[in-house]
Amino acid sequence: VLYDAMLLSSSNEVTNDKMDPNDEQLQKNKLVPGKEVCQMIQHLQNTCQLVPDSQIVETDSKIPYQTFRVGTGAELTERARKGYGGKEGGEGVTKAGEGPVSLEEFHDILKSRAVCAWGECYVKKAGAMATSDK
Repeated sequence: VLYDAMLLSSSNEVTNDKMDPNDEQLQKNKLVPGKEVCQMIQHLQNTCQLVPDSQIVETDSKIPYQTFRVGTGAELTERARKGYGGKEGGEGVTKAGEGPVSLEEFHDILKSRAVCAWGECYVKKAGAMATSDK
């Protein structure tokens, strides 16, 4: 539903009355601008739909100890697309670090450990909780 809304708002080639949101072939060919994905992640963050752990990003201040802050929607999206390092780091989930995003890539971003919308990054494996991008 989120992706459909972004498609409808960013569609310049197809008017709203001609676009069927259930047409799978049309959705596979459609891409949403990366900027809109960042805005959607920011809206999910503003409405408390992201798990707290995924929103923590390191700052440049490491002396006398490492400090952290709440990341922006653009930072979280970038971490999901390009990957991030550190002990708990992960690989990027999209082919390109920038640019437009397909429906499948959007799902991967939402389910990645860097965003983890609605706790979707947690999957049950052998009776223990683990993240989906391990």
